[in-house]
Amino acid sequence: MLRFIALISVGLLSGCSHYSFTSNLDKENFDEYFKPSQVTVYSKSDLQDLDYQLISAVEGSSCQQAKKDLPADIKEARTNARINAANMNANGIVFQSCINFATDKTCISNIICYARAIDVTENE
Repeated sequence: MLRFIALISVGLLSGCSHYSFTSNLDKENFDEYFKPSQVTVYSKSDLQDLDYQLISAVEGSSCQQAKKDLPADIKEARTNARINAANMNANGIVFQSCINFATDKTCISNIICYARAIDVTENE
């Protein structure tokens, strides 16, 4: 009986050997997907111990355009700022402030985070 079960299991597994896997993750978009992780978030106090150069001021926003959309989110605004810093070839970011703006014609809720994109020299 045990041999019969083992034989059936092997047959079923070999029948699935032509199984193909598909994913909704686009190969060309893979680098964009992980871009925020290329930028380390530093606090203002961390800057004292770092060898860095200021690249530019950056911002990231999160906007709720319609009532059916998710409300503006500070995490999304910070992530968008990290993406913008990565697009400038920065490897670090220091957030200055995040502001929750009042409703206007464009956004029902809107958060914008302001930061500095920096290039941190790694110690060897």
